[in-house]
Amino acid sequence: MDSNDQAEKDSAVFEQDGVETPTVDQAGLEGKIRISEDVIAQLAIKALLSVDGVQAANPGLMANLRMGRKASNGVRITISEGDSPEIQVDTYISVKYSLRIPDVCWDVQEAIKDQVERYTGYSVKSVNVYVQGITFVEKKPAESAETEAESSVSPEEV
Repeated sequence: MDSNDQAEKDSAVFEQDGVETPTVDQAGLEGKIRISEDVIAQLAIKALLSVDGVQAANPGLMANLRMGRKASNGVRITISEGDSPEIQVDTYISVKYSLRIPDVCWDVQEAIKDQVERYTGYSVKSVNVYVQGITFVEKKPAESAETEAESSVSPEEV
């Protein structure tokens, strides 16, 4: 068997929607894939902000004095070294007033765990949620904002 026959065996043709796409068998390849802590932090932030009534908070001075990386945008990632890395996520949040805090924290933990494990393949050891405050932000309806703009008269118009 010559090398061309072996190459034909190793590569197959995958046909989808009438388009042929060659694929390569990667069973014999070796190497490691490392995912940056910044990438994992961005995934965790995206998951954190997807939970209703949650905003990222400033972790405060004491959290920054602990060992490990500084928290950015309310999330700090710690990756354990080893063959199968485990991730620890510390999140610092503000919760909207009138929401039950334990339920919101549970939702944050689940969202971050699912998102990070789905996109990285790493296992999440823990997701620690630190509630740093409560927000009282109420959005004004668009109609009331328009009426306020119409009712305010500048001194130049008079």
